[in-house]
Amino acid sequence: MGFFMKEKLRALSFFLGLDVPYFVSGGFWITISLIVTTIGGIILSALFARIWSKEVFGQYSFLVSILGFAGLATLPGMSQAVTQAAAENKDGVYKKAILTAGKWSVVGSIILTLISAYYYFSGNSNLSIAILVSALAFPISAAGSLFNAFLAGKKQFRLVAIYGAVAQAASIAATAFALFRFPSLVVVALFSAWSTAIANGLLTLLAGKYATNKGEDNKLIRLGFHLSFSQIFTIGADYLDRLLIPLFLGFTNNAIYAFAILIPMQIHGFLKMFSTLGQPKVAEAGSKNLKRGLVVKSLQLEMVVAAIVLFYIFAAPTIFKILYPSYQSQAVGLSQIFSLSLLYYPGNILALLFLRERQAKPIHQTNVVYGVATVISLMVLVPTMGLVGAIFAKIIARFLQLLAQFYLFGKLKTENN
Repeated sequence: MGFFMKEKLRALSFFLGLDVPYFVSGGFWITISLIVTTIGGIILSALFARIWSKEVFGQYSFLVSILGFAGLATLPGMSQAVTQAAAENKDGVYKKAILTAGKWSVVGSIILTLISAYYYFSGNSNLSIAILVSALAFPISAAGSLFNAFLAGKKQFRLVAIYGAVAQAASIAATAFALFRFPSLVVVALFSAWSTAIANGLLTLLAGKYATNKGEDNKLIRLGFHLSFSQIFTIGADYLDRLLIPLFLGFTNNAIYAFAILIPMQIHGFLKMFSTLGQPKVAEAGSKNLKRGLVVKSLQLEMVVAAIVLFYIFAAPTIFKILYPSYQSQAVGLSQIFSLSLLYYPGNILALLFLRERQAKPIHQTNVVYGVATVISLMVLVPTMGLVGAIFAKIIARFLQLLAQFYLFGKLKTENN
């Protein structure tokens, strides 16, 4: 980087109150990874829209949702604890977290097997077998999903990008191959689940080479448990809509809903980059004026997100016409409304302070608010308003969560604040 460019970035850093070179260097690699995997995912979704009927894709979307729901058993909050540990040079936490997540993931496999048995005896053998083959791969995928959290804490953002892209590309390529050659629900599920498991396992071993010490912190492991417990509400709520819709409205409507939320959820994946890059910086930052700085950053991010949402609302009809023409008339309006839920995301920047201060309670509380609001809204609005009700339920819950985050952030006491 030339002297002139360094000076420009330094001036921009001073103006924004942000370490711009850090976010440019780290964000560049993560953005490249997200672009590659997002394009691959969108191409794959376009193939699904053209090859499978709405009924079959609705079943596959349901399978993906119950796998995500079973992820509750894999201690999902452990990833944040691993990132914090790596940032504090306590690398022994990584191995311990992998072993712990692997043990608990067996519970998820048992739950999936029971669901498989239910659909078998209900006469849906294809969905039953698809769930079963996914359940067998589940513990390997879960135990091997912490490598990016560890590398992010080490600020190895180039490797975060490469490893993440490899894992996603392996799954996308295997799923696309199966969809072209053997377009059955069972075979696609087999290729998708096991390609992810194998890739995650290999990448976990490679990431382990960057663990340069055996330092441990049982408080962080306990924090991982607390965060995982609190995420029962958020993850359960995140997938409840995709479990209730097949129950109340059928698999065809589930397919329409899946495509309606697909692009906004891809955008949500991009926004996670800010939390990934921000957590190591917050972990090592001084306490002076930290709260005020995080508020400023969240407001700046809110303006960016608002611009993205506005652009998507105008672009959505064209996107659906090109990628998902068979879903355009039924899903595009829902997708435009759902994109408004992205406006909550900048509040997650504030939650980084809770992690830094080892404050699990406010994280629990905001997640409970989101979970309870989602459950009540979905149970009331899906049966009465259908897919539109599901969309509004998610928006209502997210904004109640945002209000809770601001309130608890304001109450949190830190040194010099």
